[in-house]
Amino acid sequence: MKCLSLHNYNTETNMKKVILSLLMCVMTLAASAQVLKTVDVKANLRGDLGLGAGVTIGLTNSVDFTPSLNIYFGDDFLTIDGDFHLNLPVGDSFVIYPIAGPTIAHDRWTSADPVSINKKKHSKMYLGVNLGCGGRYTVNNSLDVFAELKYQYLFGSKGWDDTFFTVGASFPL
Repeated sequence: MKCLSLHNYNTETNMKKVILSLLMCVMTLAASAQVLKTVDVKANLRGDLGLGAGVTIGLTNSVDFTPSLNIYFGDDFLTIDGDFHLNLPVGDSFVIYPIAGPTIAHDRWTSADPVSINKKKHSKMYLGVNLGCGGRYTVNNSLDVFAELKYQYLFGSKGWDDTFFTVGASFPL
């Protein structure tokens, strides 16, 4: 019994270290980037509701990097996305963009043991890819709104893939 609880402790501790390391990498990238453009908040709609926060970093005049952390309710599921956008202006206030980028997902779930009343906790990380498109409208100097449609595929997850819709707001810096 002690080995099982020690194993769960080590797994959760290691996961926290991985997530903290990834967030530190994103923060370092943001600090060293040419232009930190916006802070983003969003709602992700798929089979359940997720909330996310991130930043938009201008790599060139037309290419943005948009790392974000997304937490989904109901599934105990989170993702760290690193999407790239190729901005294609349509008028003065509207931009459309294709989306492509890597994702890291962490899934936790509980399963019941069929021969006892005990429940077993599981946890697993997956690497994946996001593909999609989006649009951003500049409301004024301090607010942009955006919507995205993305397909996400997670490798090694026995065919886990999902399409989801995102709506959000960006606050220019």
